[in-house]
Amino acid sequence: MPRLIPVAPPTGGTPSYRGAARLREALRMGFGAALMLAAAACAGCGTAPLPDDDLVTGSIKPKPIALKLPLGDTPKGIAASDWLAAKLALDQALVSADADISVPWENADTGARGTATPIGAQRIGGCRDFMIAVVDGKVADRWIHGEACRSREGTVLSQVRVLGRA
Repeated sequence: MPRLIPVAPPTGGTPSYRGAARLREALRMGFGAALMLAAAACAGCGTAPLPDDDLVTGSIKPKPIALKLPLGDTPKGIAASDWLAAKLALDQALVSADADISVPWENADTGARGTATPIGAQRIGGCRDFMIAVVDGKVADRWIHGEACRSREGTVLSQVRVLGRA
C-alpha cells in the first residue's frame, strides 16, 4: 500500500492537488481490494454441490388413471395375462380411425404375442367383429373371434370363441 504523505493545505484551506490525487488513489485501491476479497469469498458459493431433495410437498396431487379395458371373460385355453394384453391391443385397434389396422400385442411374462384386428365396418349399435391371433409356442397358434360393442360404459366383448389354428 502506498505511503501517504500529509501535505499542508494552502492558505485557502483545501488540500493540494497532489494530496487529493493520493487520497483518491488510496481509496480506489482500498475499494478494489475489498471488492476482490468479497469476490474470492463468494467464489465457491455457486459451485458447491447441493444434495438431491427427495422432499414431497403434496402441492401436486397424483391422479389415478383408470384404464377402461374391454369387458369379457377369458376364453378357455388362453392365459388371463395374455388375454389382458390382447384386449388392450384390441381396444387400441377399435378406436383407431384406420379401417385396416392390426395392432400387435405381446406379453413379456409368458412370451405370448399376436395381433388384434377389427373386421368389417362398425354396425348400428356400435358393434364390430374382431379377430385376435395368439402365438405362445406351447400349443398350436390360435385365432380368437368375437364381437366388440362400444357404449358409454366402455367396450363389451361377446360371442368370444377360440377357432383353432391361425
